Amino acid sequence: MSSEILEQGKNGAAQIAWACVVYSMVPYLGILFVPFAFAFAAFGYAAAIRTPEIGERRSAVFSLAMSVVVLFAQIFLWWLLFIVPELNRH
Repeated sequence: MSSEILEQGKNGAAQIAWACVVYSMVPYLGILFVPFAFAFAAFGYAAAIRTPEIGERRSAVFSLAMSVVVLFAQIFLWWLLFIVPELNRH
């Protein structure tokens, strides 16, 4: 099943970007995957613009947008990690 999904698209960078977005959803540790999601989404979008026959431009843009959302969620989680002990002291 998963090999069929991967064979549908030819834009490997966009597929890797989506995988990085999924892995970046892991609380706290996922922030390590966000830069890779940005980079691969940008490469995937550039590749889709340069050679339109490989497609998946929409997938690359969606991965880029989701990585921004996940980045803000991860920053919020890290902020909570440091603010919650401070709230307990007061």
